[in-house]
Amino acid sequence: MGITQFFYRRIIFNPALKIRYRKVLVTMNEHENSYPVSDTAALVMLWARGYYETMPLAGTYLSKLDLSHGRPLLEHYDRICPWYPEVIINRKHFIKNMVEELIGTDEKRTVIVNLGAGFSPLALELSSRFCDPVRFIEIDRSNMSQKHLLYSQLVPDRCRFITSLESDIADTGCLIKALKTEISEPSRTRLIVVMEGLTYYIERPAMERVLKSLSDLIPDLSIVFEHLKPCGLIREERRSIPYRIFSHVRDYTALDRMTTYSEAEIRALLEPAFSCRYYDMDKMEMRRTGSCRYFPTPDAGWLSCAVAVRKPVME
Repeated sequence: MGITQFFYRRIIFNPALKIRYRKVLVTMNEHENSYPVSDTAALVMLWARGYYETMPLAGTYLSKLDLSHGRPLLEHYDRICPWYPEVIINRKHFIKNMVEELIGTDEKRTVIVNLGAGFSPLALELSSRFCDPVRFIEIDRSNMSQKHLLYSQLVPDRCRFITSLESDIADTGCLIKALKTEISEPSRTRLIVVMEGLTYYIERPAMERVLKSLSDLIPDLSIVFEHLKPCGLIREERRSIPYRIFSHVRDYTALDRMTTYSEAEIRALLEPAFSCRYYDMDKMEMRRTGSCRYFPTPDAGWLSCAVAVRKPVME
């Protein structure tokens, strides 16, 4: 008897092994035609899974990704904070709704740019808004062509309004060159820039260059700047959660440090012409759930969003 037949007979006559074998087969079938996602990117998608699975398009998109590489990290962070998905879901819900608000209802040409897009399906969440005046650009160093292929399968009628570019965000020359090819008339275009899960990993001088380049590119500019807060702005009994998670992420990704910002530091990065609204996690949770169960006060959270808007002098 061959070794394969031996183990197969053991499975057939052992109910416990039979159940385990079926689970293995299901897992293999789930990932057979799925696109593999790196561990840290898969982690964020796993945290947000409950949110995306309530949406037909995003849920189908999620089913086409192999997120298995993120599970060891998810299990590790679950031991630190089992309700951490609330943080990610609040953030994603807020950003999606804020971008919709910034698009407005007028007919002005609008370009939405997701910097460091990764595997975020923000384009799918907003796809019902896409048309000739509203376009979406996502930029990251890799995987954008594969991601756009998934879009072409899920929203073939809207896919032409989505551009997926591979570029290093910190290389401002390449970034602006890529954007200029998509923004033919800067004076007649509204640009909305999304920075989600990005600012922690870019050092402040590089971020200053990115913001300066974007400011010089177009007059009508809005920036959704999601960021990590300094520990001194976080309630003392909560500090251990972001410290343990982000120090582990820092070491895991071989970064020297994670970059943090206070509201005052973000305002200092921007030109005086920008008006800036600031949202802590308590406001984001209230927007999504109507309560502040996990974040009763501003200092109970460690992620925040600044929404900076600059309008041209003459419309």
